[in-house]
Amino acid sequence: MEWTDIELSQMLADSPWAQMAGQPGKAQVGKNAGQGQLVQVYLVTAAPITKAVAERDRRIELRRPGTAKALADDPLSEERSAWLADNREGHIIIAARVGDNNDAFSSGQETHRMEQDTAMNLGRLRVKVSAYFPPTRTDPHLYLAFPREPVTVADKTVTFELYLPGVPGPYRTITFKVKDMLVEGK
Repeated sequence: MEWTDIELSQMLADSPWAQMAGQPGKAQVGKNAGQGQLVQVYLVTAAPITKAVAERDRRIELRRPGTAKALADDPLSEERSAWLADNREGHIIIAARVGDNNDAFSSGQETHRMEQDTAMNLGRLRVKVSAYFPPTRTDPHLYLAFPREPVTVADKTVTFELYLPGVPGPYRTITFKVKDMLVEGK
């Protein structure tokens, strides 16, 4: 599939697999007004997002040659990529664009709070984050992994309660409709 730049941006920000997450409880006037700093969140393990991210990265490399090499030279990106490749099937992995504020992730208190307050809710069940990868100098996304097993096609929604270190008003809640996320029954 050939995407325009606008279609690609929309796939990664406003689709069944991606949202711009605002602060919960903020009054809304207009589509995203009053929600504090919006944070791009997408389901890394969704097939359409995997394709969109690959296309985005290809376009970045075309516009800024050498970007792929910088990513390859970043040991944290390499470790994350290897983990994602090995654990993709058994996990739902989301990415939240939090910027490159690595100072927030060097605070034990902030990362502990993230580990305690970040969860996937399936109505009947609350599942804590099982692994995470902080942003790096070459990738502004925080990657959060949750076990895939408790999620079934019978679930109506999957809600993620997020604590995002380094983001003003760090709490975010996003809900995805399971039926809208399915591609070819998966």
